[in-house]
Amino acid sequence: MTQPTQMTDIRRDLVALLPRLRRFALLLTGAPADADDLVREVCGRAIMKSHLWKGEGRIEHWLFSLLRSGWNDETRKRRRGGHDATAAREATPPADAPVGNVLLSLPQGLSCAFLLADVEHFSYAECAAILGIPVETFAARLSSARLELSAIGLEASERRA
Repeated sequence: MTQPTQMTDIRRDLVALLPRLRRFALLLTGAPADADDLVREVCGRAIMKSHLWKGEGRIEHWLFSLLRSGWNDETRKRRRGGHDATAAREATPPADAPVGNVLLSLPQGLSCAFLLADVEHFSYAECAAILGIPVETFAARLSSARLELSAIGLEASERRA
C-alpha cells in the first residue's frame, strides 16, 4: 500500500527538521529527555494531522507552532498534577558555559524569541505566530534577550581580561 504524496513529503520534511525541532524543544523544556519526548509526540501528531497542512507557507512554521502548543498542553497537565514544568530551567550555568547552556539560563520567553529570530531566521511575524503572541510583544522579548546575552558576554570577557 503506498502512502499519499503529502504524507511521504511531511515525513521526509520531519526527518530533515528534527535537529531544529529538538533545539526549540530543549529551550521550551530545559531537559534533553523531555525535549525528545515532546519532539516525538509532536512528530506523531504532525503525521496524523498532515492533512491539515495545506502546503501554504513554510512547513517548519506549522511544526514549530505544533511544538509550542504541545508544550503548553504538557505544562498545563503537569501543573494539574502538581509537577513544576520549569524546574529543569532553574539552574543558572556559569558565564563561560557553552552557548546552548547560556540560552537555557534565559527566561523561556526570551530564549525562544532569540532562537526563532536569530538562529532559525523566522520573520518577526512568523515568530510571533509560532509563540502565539503579538508582534510587539515578540519584538520586546527579542530585544530583552539580546540585551541579556550581550551583558553575559561582556561579563565573561571582563573576567578573562
